Amino acid sequence: MGKLLIIRHGHTSLNMPGRDERLRGWLDVPLDGEGLEEAAGTAEQVSRLHALDAIYCSDLRRARQTAEVLRKKTKAPITATSDLRPWNLGVFCGQRVREILPFLNLLNQHLDLAAPSGESFYQFYGRYAHRLKELLSLAEASPNSIAVVTHVRNLLATSSVITGSDRDKVPVKGGPHTGAVVVVEKEQGRWNIGHSTHELVVVQDANVAVRLQAVS
Repeated sequence: MGKLLIIRHGHTSLNMPGRDERLRGWLDVPLDGEGLEEAAGTAEQVSRLHALDAIYCSDLRRARQTAEVLRKKTKAPITATSDLRPWNLGVFCGQRVREILPFLNLLNQHLDLAAPSGESFYQFYGRYAHRLKELLSLAEASPNSIAVVTHVRNLLATSSVITGSDRDKVPVKGGPHTGAVVVVEKEQGRWNIGHSTHELVVVQDANVAVRLQAVS
């Protein structure tokens, strides 16, 4: 039985904290220099700790670039898919976050409301959840690990998909930093989510134990 490694793509020029941060969404922005360095570091870490059977990635350029760096290091084949894209916030993509906060808050309060020229949170969640469950089944049947390169919105939704917890309570802020690796592994019939060591259990029910761990 293998593991599922969920990786956030590397840094881009739009991942700037503070007043100038812009919403990425479905904009097809490339990695910047920092992001390419992050991708190389992530690939080195993954190749040292895990054998990969396959890499799946969002078909947006920043995810494909991150996956390609990983492929060169591990020789695992890549499959790109739009199912692993983040929430499509339509006309708001590329705008300064601080300037569109009222609209973002409205969408976060009405999760069935689609962004203009985009999709609703429920549509995003359903698309990602369907593919993530397929990838979990693939990982369970694989002798080694499967890597998934995706986006922060997807990573924020991952715990809810795996635990079956309320999708309305998926966080809208935070999440792993660019280049981070989240390890999903099945142990004693339960899927565990973590990073590498220094384990801390934060959620547990009859079917799933969700764990946060510090990156080694």
